[in-house]
Amino acid sequence: MSQQPALAATTVVLTSKKPVSGRTVVVLMFVMGILATAFLYIYWTLHLTPFMPLQEAIVREFPGSAPRVNGGRKKIHKQTPMILRIAIKSETDPTSEAPADQQAMLHLRQRIAAMTRELQPLPGIEQLEVHVYKLLKEDQIRKQAWQLLMTDGAQWQPLDETGTTATVQKPTAAAAPGNSK
Repeated sequence: MSQQPALAATTVVLTSKKPVSGRTVVVLMFVMGILATAFLYIYWTLHLTPFMPLQEAIVREFPGSAPRVNGGRKKIHKQTPMILRIAIKSETDPTSEAPADQQAMLHLRQRIAAMTRELQPLPGIEQLEVHVYKLLKEDQIRKQAWQLLMTDGAQWQPLDETGTTATVQKPTAAAAPGNSK
């Protein structure tokens, strides 16, 4: 017969503290919720306060536009340009090719640029981006974005879906039909 090794008898002494009552847990949860809400309120208030005068001016000029104004640098450590972004709802289709719609979009962009220069929500704004959208149905949206460098004589440039300046490439003479070698 084989002998099994003797198991050493160990004594574990558990020191238990008084358990936390359910009432204390509920109170602590409420305190945590209130602190989190206060933190978010203070953060958003401090973050959005510089843009409120411009946002209110846009609402006065374009009622029902629900503008959202935000600004800053994309990557501070890489010295990217200071950008002011404005998203605005419009009743005019921003993607329309109709001359009246294009004129309305140009007027909207020019007025926003003028208000931005007048109110200066951020010091040193280098670029202004205007994102215009029109809600068609619950699941459909038409949108277009433009960028303006805040220098004298700068022209509005359309932005593509990635946020980069869209460029139109014209066909070269070699690519034109009928120019085969």
